[in-house]
Amino acid sequence: MLLALTISAPGPVAAASEAIDGISFAGDPHMLFVPVEEIASALGWEMQLDQESGQISLNGHPLDTAQLRKLTNGSSLVPLDELQHAGATITWSDDGMQALVARDHKNVAVQFANKHVEVDLANQRLRAYQGARLVLDSHISSGREGKKTPSGEFKAGPVKSPMHRSRLYHNAPMPWSVQVHENVFIHGFQKVPRHPASHGCIRLPLAGANPAKWFYDWIDVGTPVSIRGHWPAPTPRVEKPALAGSFIQKIIIPIATTIACVMIILLVWRRRGKV
Repeated sequence: MLLALTISAPGPVAAASEAIDGISFAGDPHMLFVPVEEIASALGWEMQLDQESGQISLNGHPLDTAQLRKLTNGSSLVPLDELQHAGATITWSDDGMQALVARDHKNVAVQFANKHVEVDLANQRLRAYQGARLVLDSHISSGREGKKTPSGEFKAGPVKSPMHRSRLYHNAPMPWSVQVHENVFIHGFQKVPRHPASHGCIRLPLAGANPAKWFYDWIDVGTPVSIRGHWPAPTPRVEKPALAGSFIQKIIIPIATTIACVMIILLVWRRRGKV
């Protein structure tokens, strides 16, 4: 059964200068992808999903499933070439870095944006960006005490291998490996606790949507990789109120003063009684 998911178009037409960031992959760096729902909304197209087969259609045109990709959160990505089959026109800039996707009076500029990676050691997370678009957000496991992952500004590579083996640790397999700095790699691992546990490498999960493979397929040699922070994250210092001083000032002193006044009155009264 074909279930139609209708996505309304935005009011104003986006100017070509208001480009969105596309997504590219290292294996075919000249092919540019966009999230299906995002481009459908921008062009005012109806999106249809066949729940049984998983077939996606845009503007009544079934997309070639073999050409689609996915983000690790499950969002489907469509290459710009497929949009032509659905009725859009694609016009590339002279430098090939931006495409104008047009349909009737609507148009969207999609650009090849630069990639960069941020590794947060304090919170044990890796975030990958293409332009301003967050394309991957995954927990990691970095180097444990005595084997800490170095912080700094690096570039991916030059070694990049679907199966690298450690020369330092008994030829241990390191699937989907991307070198960051000397013997430090970002690679897949079966168990990735949310705390430092490696010999210095940055481990990505192989389970679930396989962030390790997705990252490997996406990142280019030379992509900037920023590693920052320290584990554990510093605990913010909370100034404790001076409870003792406040208690003495507000309660003890008034009570003591009252008692002293009462004793003085009693003492004076007793002396007068003896006179």
